[in-house]
Amino acid sequence: MNNNNNNSIDNSLSSNGIAEYKLKDSYLREEITTKIVSVLGKENGINLKSLDQFHKFIKKDELNTIRLKLASSLNEKSFAADLIFSKVKDSMINLLGPDIAIQKNVGLSIQLPGDDSSLLNVHSDVLDSDCSPYEIVIRVPLVDCFDTKSMFYLPFSHTSDIKEYIKLSDNIRKNLKDPKVISKYIEYIKISPPSILFFSHSIWHGNTINLTNETRFSINLRVKNIFTPYRGKKLGDFFKIASLSKLSKLASKIEVLINE
Repeated sequence: MNNNNNNSIDNSLSSNGIAEYKLKDSYLREEITTKIVSVLGKENGINLKSLDQFHKFIKKDELNTIRLKLASSLNEKSFAADLIFSKVKDSMINLLGPDIAIQKNVGLSIQLPGDDSSLLNVHSDVLDSDCSPYEIVIRVPLVDCFDTKSMFYLPFSHTSDIKEYIKLSDNIRKNLKDPKVISKYIEYIKISPPSILFFSHSIWHGNTINLTNETRFSINLRVKNIFTPYRGKKLGDFFKIASLSKLSKLASKIEVLINE
């Protein structure tokens, strides 16, 4: 992973499928964490000082219900999505152009120590679902992420070109059911706030049982250029407009007028 130079980020995304972006301050993490802690206090009576220690206050079978409540709160009036985009807008415009669509509702991931109910088997969102290859995922860690407290991925550089990487589809699931089998190829992401992560939907990635004694909290937000191809996740349904150039605003008005 790398620094915030736009060319460096672009190169890292295209060559490895992943890039680190270091925010200038901790405002994003602090605002989202404050929201989560507040909801946990009001809804569950949990007086939490550190998200890392969340597992000490709940039972595993309570996790999904609490996670859904937290996600609902974060997505109220697009609180988290708009906040995240405000911190990365300039970088996204440099990477994708001025016409940007963002996911309406962020995804919240919580992984407790030793919990096997929150596992994501190795997958590529583009190959395994209806996500567009033109999307970038922004992952915001709310705690330090490392080793099994983080996700693993297989970099594009694992093969000589992207065609060969995509062809791994038939065998990769067999080999990656147990990541130890190809441990010399996969990489566990090590990242700490205020850094965040950009990655391509096309990379093979997943997670394993969290063997640390800390809880992982992270947020995901998908971003794409408005005028790039969509698949199952459409503008107005899954995505909303976050940024629009003056020319596109003018063009949209003209289009409405000529179609009246």
